[in-house]
Amino acid sequence: MLADDDKISITYVMHEAIDIFGDPIRGSTYDEHRAHLAQFEPLVYDFDGRTGESGIQPGLAVDWEQTDDLTWRFHLREGVTFHNGEPFNAHAVKFSIDRVFDEDYPGADKFLDVPITEVEVIDEFIVDIHTSEPVPIMLQRLSRNGAFILEPNHYENLSYEDALTSPMGTGPYRLVDYATDEHYTFEAYEDYWGWDENSNIDELRILMIPEISTSVAELLTGNVDIVRLTADLVGPVESEENTEVIVAPSVVRAVVMFNLTVDECLEDARVRQALNYAVDRGAMIDAFAFGNRDLAMKTMVNPPNDHPGLEPYPFDPDKARELLAEANCSNFEIPEIDVMQPQAMEHAEATAQYWRMVGVDVGSVSLVDPAIMRERWMDRSLGVHAYTWSAAENTPETDMYAISDSRQRNSTHWDRPEFEEMYQELQRTVDQDRRDELNYALQEMQYNDPPGTFLYLRPIVMGVSKRLEGYYPHPSMLMEDWKAIYVNEE
Repeated sequence: MLADDDKISITYVMHEAIDIFGDPIRGSTYDEHRAHLAQFEPLVYDFDGRTGESGIQPGLAVDWEQTDDLTWRFHLREGVTFHNGEPFNAHAVKFSIDRVFDEDYPGADKFLDVPITEVEVIDEFIVDIHTSEPVPIMLQRLSRNGAFILEPNHYENLSYEDALTSPMGTGPYRLVDYATDEHYTFEAYEDYWGWDENSNIDELRILMIPEISTSVAELLTGNVDIVRLTADLVGPVESEENTEVIVAPSVVRAVVMFNLTVDECLEDARVRQALNYAVDRGAMIDAFAFGNRDLAMKTMVNPPNDHPGLEPYPFDPDKARELLAEANCSNFEIPEIDVMQPQAMEHAEATAQYWRMVGVDVGSVSLVDPAIMRERWMDRSLGVHAYTWSAAENTPETDMYAISDSRQRNSTHWDRPEFEEMYQELQRTVDQDRRDELNYALQEMQYNDPPGTFLYLRPIVMGVSKRLEGYYPHPSMLMEDWKAIYVNEE
């Protein structure tokens, strides 16, 4: 064991609550998801942190193939151990996925759109996953936290609630100390399979600092190594000799979603169109997204899967007032906008102001406590609500997942049977021409009958100490390739 003075340690600042760090699928914040990847791994990754390139990569599986339309076979990595020394094998894969589908499991709703019927152990390092229908994006689904692999003996002896804070995975780091909402300390797992010749970090610290400006001050003084930036804080980091700004491609969407039960006016598509015309996306992008107008959103679907025949709603406050008048809703009330994450506050406040300018009576814009947010998200009782929503898999299915009424978490109460029928067909369609046809039709529905105000893709901008190498932010901000990061000791 190295003395503290000899340890190579890095500190990553996060801002959202990390209440769940032992049961990955039940996490709900960006920061929880990123922290999970220090400790847990999927069968496949969708990102290579050593190059910054997206695309399916080997993880705990080294190879895979479809043996028929309904069966995926995975060949597993040998010589991998969990943090308690137990071996990783096909039985661990079966246990981890079966657990998610247990009818008593509290997080089962998050993986129900993957129609897995059986996980079959073929031998110690080969596993077959059977489905009831084709799943064209199975590999992307298995790269998410619903399929992170857990150590069976450890979790079999834990209640679902105790598992929330008792991690046991195969990842590069293992938790050794924490104080909720303050810090989380991980040590490098010496027997981790994925270290390379550059790997030299002994300790990873996640430090919770709510205010971004405070975290930037800590970066500039050398106390921390990686922080999230807002547009107004880029300059000081760029001008400091020992820090740099990293801007990464983003699939993180800034949106304000409606709840159609808040006011009967919101049931009228003309009103929801008006609220889209009322917002100046260009001005928001100038203020919050470094002026790149290409980041303006059309629907919930991101490039390259967005509809080529649609354009973002133009800023037209006169058209907004006209539509509100047609619907007899010129002065209707939105009592509050619930803000679900700190980073969503800026676009929530701006949107509220634009709506007020066309006569809508908008009340408070308030950050919802994370524990209350989870409860209201689950029971669909949020009001009009603002958040940043990551296109984790960057597929049309996942991009539209939040507005599918088959999902327990469709918080908009936007229920369209025709949309749902086509969405379900998309999820099982392999033919690319038909997938495009369905995808574009679904986007036209949400464009003309909008369940929310789709604003812009939120750039990923990080402030980073120059002593670090191998750090590329994941486009979704839901993941980190922790094993890729190392310290340049020169």
